[in-house]
Amino acid sequence: MKFFTIASGLVAAVSAIDIRLRSGGGCTGTYVACVGINPNTCCSNGGTAFIAVGAVAIPSNWRIELRTYQNGGCNTLRGIQGSGGVTNMCISENDGIARLTGGGWNFSSKKRNAGAAACSTTGCTSTVKPDILVLEDETTTFAIAEMEESLLNVLMDYAINGTQAADLPQVYEPYKIET
Repeated sequence: MKFFTIASGLVAAVSAIDIRLRSGGGCTGTYVACVGINPNTCCSNGGTAFIAVGAVAIPSNWRIELRTYQNGGCNTLRGIQGSGGVTNMCISENDGIARLTGGGWNFSSKKRNAGAAACSTTGCTSTVKPDILVLEDETTTFAIAEMEESLLNVLMDYAINGTQAADLPQVYEPYKIET
């Protein structure tokens, strides 16, 4: 029984990809991330809109589709892009308008992902909130999964406006992750 539990955990870890919702075009700037999410799961911070959605840690032998959503959460499909064997990918709004409110991924092969159609037309099978927020410096990271919503909303405003870590109020210090 213990072997089955350990093996199941390893399979889950191997099939997970990070989805990043980015404040800048071309997948630059501050981001919030859902770390290690599975297929047919959407990463969304609710109604907060972003300019780009990226997928990282994609195994090079996988063919996936990165999906973006708009209009709050993961309700309306905005775009789909195939990975083509790359390990990191990005879908960015060319006009620089922040309208992407969620992102997720699915396997490209219909055999491996029977739920892909449901994710593209009616939303994903589940939605998760981001685990971390990373400032534009790409090193200052905050654990946000358990942060109060009002505190998180203010931190998001600071981050998207380019506030540096040293200029943030002390209330965010306990959430800082040392890397």
